[in-house]
Amino acid sequence: MKTLIKIAFVMIGCQLLLMSTQLNAEDKHERESCRVCGMWIDEYIKSAAELTYKDGHKQYTCGVACMLREIDDAGGLSAFESAKVHDWVSGDLVDAEDATYVLGSKVIPDMVPNYIAFANRDEAEAFAAKEGGDVIDFHIAYEDVSPVGTTAPFRLRTAVTPGKGNFSVGMVYGYTQKDRVKIGSGSSQEPYDFIKGNRAQPRAPSQLEAHQQALTANYSPTDDLALFINVPWLERRTKTLDQAQTPAGGITESVGEENGIGDITLEGRYNFWRSTRWDKFATVLLGTTLPTGQFSADRQQAQKTPPAQFIARQTGDNLISTSPALQLGKDTATFTGGLLYSQRWKALWLHTTALYTVNPENDENFAFGDVANIGLGLHYTPNYDLMLGVEIDASYIEKNEDRGYKIGNSGGTVTNLAFVSDWRFMNAFGGNFKLRGSVGLPIYEDLNSRDINRINGQTFTQVQLGDGFFGNLALVWTFRAAPDY
Repeated sequence: MKTLIKIAFVMIGCQLLLMSTQLNAEDKHERESCRVCGMWIDEYIKSAAELTYKDGHKQYTCGVACMLREIDDAGGLSAFESAKVHDWVSGDLVDAEDATYVLGSKVIPDMVPNYIAFANRDEAEAFAAKEGGDVIDFHIAYEDVSPVGTTAPFRLRTAVTPGKGNFSVGMVYGYTQKDRVKIGSGSSQEPYDFIKGNRAQPRAPSQLEAHQQALTANYSPTDDLALFINVPWLERRTKTLDQAQTPAGGITESVGEENGIGDITLEGRYNFWRSTRWDKFATVLLGTTLPTGQFSADRQQAQKTPPAQFIARQTGDNLISTSPALQLGKDTATFTGGLLYSQRWKALWLHTTALYTVNPENDENFAFGDVANIGLGLHYTPNYDLMLGVEIDASYIEKNEDRGYKIGNSGGTVTNLAFVSDWRFMNAFGGNFKLRGSVGLPIYEDLNSRDINRINGQTFTQVQLGDGFFGNLALVWTFRAAPDY
């Protein structure tokens, strides 16, 4: 099944690329699209701009923001014979350098930031008095515009909501590997060396591999609200070293595997404040997960699992038989809330996140630990096609609980560093395709462990895996339905 899922993802991606290439070639002769974002010009004629190069050929953009980005990417107005914008009132084409612009109003006709052009300054001021925003000239707009209206972090969230009717869909693949024993914040050890160094240690985890394929979608029903859904397919594999408790000793390895659909994530972001220059944003995020992933709770008899004997005596109950690392879902809805803040300085974007996730106890009386998360990302956009960035996030995870008993080797603090990028490589279907990627690793870990006293007086340690690395790759198509202005 997991092989079929991977093949399906590859086939869908290839088919989309082939279709978009063919359609893009045909559209050049049949329907004009925005040079920058790919949106259809005929749907944005009231805000569209026209650029004529020195050699006479013309390019069109959906609005002023994309026009300014194209001018900036070409090196300035000197690269063009003319640059013209549509007057918002009359619809006539006027010289872009002579026009007056309103930035930051309630009206978002095309892209963000929402520059709206006027041939007459008095009409621009009247519009701003009614709809809000700053009245500026071309040169201020040109100096202020960013190469990208917003960037999308991988492990964080953006506080920017892109405008009513914006829609994107993506296919995501993620991989995570952990392969070192970590106790507290000290140095990590090779799992084999760890278990070999203590004859009383019955077992120890040696590796965790997690694959995730997901379908994602974002939609903005209003200018201030953005909705998100993630439907994951998970493949998880663990390796455990077992030490024979006999005079002869010996270490063997066992493997556990699970795969299937995971818990579906639903999120909403509401942008409650932004500056008129579209360079500062504050947003609240609320989210939940649906318990669509399988949670396995077949409990073993305590006497069959020596490490659980001590715990069972303390709680009067048995532990779940399947490792939390192999669970595909949490068997209960979870709830996330927090604040997002984003700010830009021309080609630089800053994104910050502060979130808290509550994981209630499920019907099997098991609860994954609540998670507090903060993060910071800095992205650089040298042009409208490319983003390069670095992101850092830190999470404090409380211990898991099984029937009220806190599991000693769960939870802790982890700080991750990731390098991210995205590349807008194609315009098609009235939107654009991006290829996004990230790779990273934990740079600080303080993981909980627990010492267990055996009946014979010997001591062993329940531990967690750390170190390793993670990576993600995504193909995303973004489109905006034209608003009715």
